[in-house]
Amino acid sequence: MGTRSVVAAVLVGAALAFGSALPAAALPAGSPASGGDGTRRVALGDSWAAGTVAGEVEAASGTCRRSTGAYPAVVARAAGETQWTSRACASSTGGGNGQFSSLTPTTEVVTATVGGDATGLGDLAVACSTAGTPARCDDATRRFDQALTTLPRSLDAALADIRRRAPRAAVSLTGYPLLAEGRACPTGPADPARAARLDDAVTRLDTVLSQRAGAAGARFVDVRDAFRGHGVCTTEPWLTPLTGPDPLLAGGPTATGHALGVLAALAAPAPAPAAPPPATTAAPPADGRGIDGGAPPLFTG
Repeated sequence: MGTRSVVAAVLVGAALAFGSALPAAALPAGSPASGGDGTRRVALGDSWAAGTVAGEVEAASGTCRRSTGAYPAVVARAAGETQWTSRACASSTGGGNGQFSSLTPTTEVVTATVGGDATGLGDLAVACSTAGTPARCDDATRRFDQALTTLPRSLDAALADIRRRAPRAAVSLTGYPLLAEGRACPTGPADPARAARLDDAVTRLDTVLSQRAGAAGARFVDVRDAFRGHGVCTTEPWLTPLTGPDPLLAGGPTATGHALGVLAALAAPAPAPAAPPPATTAAPPADGRGIDGGAPPLFTG
């Protein structure tokens, strides 16, 4: 099966998984290509969800740098969706979880990719690449490890706030693919030891995401199998090189990675979900910071 056929098959599967059996070639008239303006389906997250390195970034998305090739937009096109929006954002503008303003009691589907930017995964990838040095790699690893210790608290607060704002929504939290898959190359890790360090960091990040999603009654979508064989040092990488000057562009999924990696994982049969916590009718915090105002916000922008 050729690449186009595989992409088409994945899009059909994604459309079915998201509740539509009628794939469409283009967005309906009036629907922005990467953002949307509805609240039935809401995409949240960092630069990985925004598709910052997937090409065709829309100028209207400003510093959030949302791409028409990002998986939320591709799903919307495949499903002919009109009541959707992506609030994913590549830049941290400060304040609380501002992306949550699109969540309402009628929201039915929430997808999120978050944790990579918050822990400095891109910084770590650059520092441990051939563009870095052993000292930079060690320093970035320490920063990543420290950030990872605060991530569970922030995730718990954010997922609880999502549930408060959209109590009926099916929530999916996607993970991150292994960047190196144990390999070193000129555009990737400088040596096998640093490749192993990067893969270990992703594995630990995904473990935290899986555990906190499960505790919140959300679905964790592990993308590592879908990306297998397409790390940054493979002959057909679905991830961008680690050697560029912008950490937001280091190791992020290309348009193919979104279509054949993230979407394939999302469209796969979901495991039996854990029972979600009881819904609450309490109003969400006015400042958007989540239930625990002291936890660093993850969904800024």
